[in-house]
Amino acid sequence: MIIDSHVHLFFEGSDPEEFFMGCARTASALFGRETGEYSDPVELYKYFLGILSDRTGDKLVASMNEAGVDKAILLPLDFWLKYPKASGACLTMEEKNRIYAEATERYPNRLLSLFGIDPRRRDALRLFEKGIEEWGMKGLKIHPTAGFYPDDPICYPIYERAQEYGVPVLIHSGNEPTPMAVKYSQPKYIDTVAADFPELKIIIAHMGHGWWREAVDIATMKPNIHLDFSGWQPLYTSNPDYLWYPLRMAIDLIGPWRVLFGTDGSMLNALMPLKDWVNAVKTHKSLTGIEFSPKEIEIIMSKAAAKLYSIHP
Repeated sequence: MIIDSHVHLFFEGSDPEEFFMGCARTASALFGRETGEYSDPVELYKYFLGILSDRTGDKLVASMNEAGVDKAILLPLDFWLKYPKASGACLTMEEKNRIYAEATERYPNRLLSLFGIDPRRRDALRLFEKGIEEWGMKGLKIHPTAGFYPDDPICYPIYERAQEYGVPVLIHSGNEPTPMAVKYSQPKYIDTVAADFPELKIIIAHMGHGWWREAVDIATMKPNIHLDFSGWQPLYTSNPDYLWYPLRMAIDLIGPWRVLFGTDGSMLNALMPLKDWVNAVKTHKSLTGIEFSPKEIEIIMSKAAAKLYSIHP
């Protein structure tokens, strides 16, 4: 079994256009890094939104079938408080999370979803409770780069509720496109949450990207912290060992049971198809001889997430 522990559904109106444009600018620079010639981000935005748009999960499941991925965990994003001028035309977060829940109902054996919300919303706790109790969602997703620190006391009531439910909280950490601010997502602020809620199961998304050493170091002292290594495709395509070395260190220091495979799809699938990312991790061809045992690969690609989310084959 293979579990993709970090996936998003994007479609027109799902997220602020400013966020999509930031992603398009980043993609333009990434695709043009060898030539120095950057594509028009507006055209990239229109092109990729047409390809990636998936309100129902149909495209996601089709790509999972092609890649041999058995289950995926969906993560709704809430960036709208950062864009108050655009909020009048957006989905409410209740509507957006319901769309994600409907995708899991459409594919009950393939998809699970966390509940995503900005904890600063006045109705955040009530909606989170509704997502867990009525819609069967499996945890909480927050994205601090929208403008808050994860250890802000305003977040604590929703953490307390998640701890009572016994469900994981996945917190974004690491880089983000313009106009999001990465300073809010440094792992040290997640460490405070882990210290104040030692029974809360916390996932540091993306292993902190450039802060991966800090994320791993924190996890060695906080056994309630897990790390997912989604979103590392750009580094991998530059040099596979830019991934293998951090991943090897993470497994060596905290063990494979707190390390989770993920993609950060569907957006990252535009850079590297899901089947190619799965194959890369399964075969883990290193330029410098870094190795992983078959047992370690099995754990990080399936068993660790299955244990964390109580997923049964």
